[in-house]
Amino acid sequence: MVYKTKGEFICKEIQQTDVVLDVGFFGQGVMKKNQNWVHALLTKRASVVWGVDIDFDATFEYGENYVKASAESFSIDKKFDVIFAGDLIEHLSNPGLFLNTSAKHIQPHGRLIITTPNCFNLFNITEKISKGEPTVNHDHTCYFNSKTLKQLLEKNGWEVVSVGYIYSLDVEYVESLKKKLLNMLYWILSTFTDVYMETLVVIAQKKI
Repeated sequence: MVYKTKGEFICKEIQQTDVVLDVGFFGQGVMKKNQNWVHALLTKRASVVWGVDIDFDATFEYGENYVKASAESFSIDKKFDVIFAGDLIEHLSNPGLFLNTSAKHIQPHGRLIITTPNCFNLFNITEKISKGEPTVNHDHTCYFNSKTLKQLLEKNGWEVVSVGYIYSLDVEYVESLKKKLLNMLYWILSTFTDVYMETLVVIAQKKI
């Protein structure tokens, strides 16, 4: 399955009756006033949305549904229909602890949704060829492809329901001529295969 943007993904995969926990809701690379801020999209779509992050801006207007805590060890006296981890897992020191903590907070047949950079996306591959190594976010601890993320989930008591990709990140910045040319190649490749797309999406359920 291919989604054009994260907004399209949320509209298709989050139900209006869902109670959602957004883990790492504040550190998602987009300012909170941006219309593409994933947490805002979730709050517009779902019935109720909670948020967990290790820290967030003191100016953020939050209520009792927001908790300052680590993604690896948060504790909330509630279970959720959906636990959403948008571009989070690649930042963690111990993703297994996050998966175990999430399992304690999910409803039976609830869904864990993970988005993360696809380590074999076109832009990483071209940088590996041209620079020796792709540009790495200074806060990333690991990268995943569909096989390694599935393996991690299964080892921690989760079963993968679906694997998909997101075409665009909804982040605007000044692009070089090289990047514009790569974007054209990216579009051409995307008409034949999804495996070189930027973002990986995995939906999983806790094993019964």
